[in-house]
Amino acid sequence: MKSYPAIFSIPVIILLFLFNTFAAAESPKPRNGSKIIVVNDDGFSKFHSGHYQSAADLRDEMLGYQNTQTAVVEWCILAGSRANYPSKVTELIGTGMVEFPRRGDKLAYETVHRLAKEGINTLQVVADACHEAGISCYASMRMNGDYPASMWDGSFPRFANSTFWWEHPEYRQRDAKGNTLTKFSYAFPEVRSFKLAILREAAQQNIDGINLDFLRHPTFFGYEEPLIKAFQDKYGIDAATVSTDDPRWIPLRSEIMTRFVRDVRKILDEAEQRTGRKLGLSARIDWKKYPLWGCDIKRWMEEKLLDYLVVSQHGLGGYEFPIAPFVEMARGSGCAILFGEEAVLSGHDRTSEEDRRIAEGTMEAPERNILSLEQYKSRAARWYSEGADGLQLFNETRKEILGELGDIK
Repeated sequence: MKSYPAIFSIPVIILLFLFNTFAAAESPKPRNGSKIIVVNDDGFSKFHSGHYQSAADLRDEMLGYQNTQTAVVEWCILAGSRANYPSKVTELIGTGMVEFPRRGDKLAYETVHRLAKEGINTLQVVADACHEAGISCYASMRMNGDYPASMWDGSFPRFANSTFWWEHPEYRQRDAKGNTLTKFSYAFPEVRSFKLAILREAAQQNIDGINLDFLRHPTFFGYEEPLIKAFQDKYGIDAATVSTDDPRWIPLRSEIMTRFVRDVRKILDEAEQRTGRKLGLSARIDWKKYPLWGCDIKRWMEEKLLDYLVVSQHGLGGYEFPIAPFVEMARGSGCAILFGEEAVLSGHDRTSEEDRRIAEGTMEAPERNILSLEQYKSRAARWYSEGADGLQLFNETRKEILGELGDIK
């Protein structure tokens, strides 16, 4: 606790306390351009395809961003609620499995487990390579990525969902009739503690920040007992009689999620004290649905919790919405506003049945339609004209795309 001279009045001491509590946010700096370009790597697809098979492959991929305008690589550390790095909080992807949903899942399992046995921490390799390339690395956490227990006869949830998920159905969301759903509920402190422990572990590595990805996958609250009681206490109404999108849920959910985001910021503050380096915090949200998800972004910015906010849409790419209201909301907060582009316009992830048929030669691999460079450029011109500080690109790693989006009029 700092001591202050007696001549300081009570109001001054309060101001000093608030200054120390809400330290100034500091957005990433543009690199090789005037706008901030952020790339998200899901930390799985290129293990699945065989592109990542060694630490050298990871390093080479990150060094490939060196001559682009990329300022930040967000490296996803989870598939479902299992990790792609040697975690002590959760398991590696595929742990305990012998047969796998798809050929690529088996390859990802073999690579990640072999690297862990070799003493290689994939998150650390990626962070070090990013720094060698002159860019920042944020560990990205999918906020609720677990899969339904029945998916593909249960094969993929066994691959991706953590032991914590399987052992604690009581911490999952409920519908209005009390039925257990798939996703965890952040209404339970045990769920929040599990997620925070993963992020605390990630912050032990040489990363530059954490990204909270709320688009993978909503929702975050249902009709759980803590929320039902809070709703009854606040409104005197049985929560089961109102819809999930009733606006009266918003203050109850946002209070819980804001507490979680503050706790993440505290983890980063503690890491800063240990390392002496500034660590950032960012979030990706849906431009329309975020209040119902508990994301009080205005409050987060007022409290200087976020260094950049990615405003996007849940679903396939090609969407359009006004970014200017978010730019205005962030004014004076130190938080940059990025338009979040989803590269995939059509298509879907290969299912286990499709993978089997492709291996047999009885069907062609499904194609995906993705945004072209010209589409990116014309869209970026609009977002920049509305005041966006840059772009975040999701499902996009083409280096030729990443050299021309930071300077568009």
